[in-house]
Amino acid sequence: MTDLYDFHFINDQLFNLGSVNSAAELQGVLCGRLCAGESLSDAAWLKAALEYTDLGHLSQREDVEALFSLLLARTQELLADHQYAFQLLLPNDATSLSHRTQELGAWCEGFLHGLGQAIGKSGLSPQQGISKEVSGALKDMAQISQAGVDGDVELDEDENEAYWVELVEYVKVAVLTIYSDIALERAAPLNPSDDSNTLH
Repeated sequence: MTDLYDFHFINDQLFNLGSVNSAAELQGVLCGRLCAGESLSDAAWLKAALEYTDLGHLSQREDVEALFSLLLARTQELLADHQYAFQLLLPNDATSLSHRTQELGAWCEGFLHGLGQAIGKSGLSPQQGISKEVSGALKDMAQISQAGVDGDVELDEDENEAYWVELVEYVKVAVLTIYSDIALERAAPLNPSDDSNTLH
């Protein structure tokens, strides 16, 4: 199963099915919803993913169900991993930097969509209980969602690659921080002696 949890495999499957979204964007949507504390069953995620990718007409296909179930199970497992094994589903280094950057932007766009949608469903204010650190990370991710290799900045190939690695690592850490600050906090039982529902 682990070998199948790969951008290129999942992206090829989505492309062959006729998806309008990439594997990166779809994992971003899923991570956003999970980071908001949404509890997703296989059935709920399948429905949401099919709607998002415009593949609702394939809801009865077992291979489609298995693909989205794989994405959900592995992403949930890695987000909760205490060894920080979580990784963004992005193209490998053999892919052009411009394409990788485009997919990172799509990942962040999907994440913000999923997070906003899940928080909206919860009935909470988008800013309720969100720390300044998380708020800053979300603003940065909104900027990264417009990511592209800046033609006005003269960097050699090695500098661009180094910047890419730093950018991906920043997003990874931001996601884990948001997951900890929102999803894990909302899942934790409230202290009976604490009358405040505000997260810290």
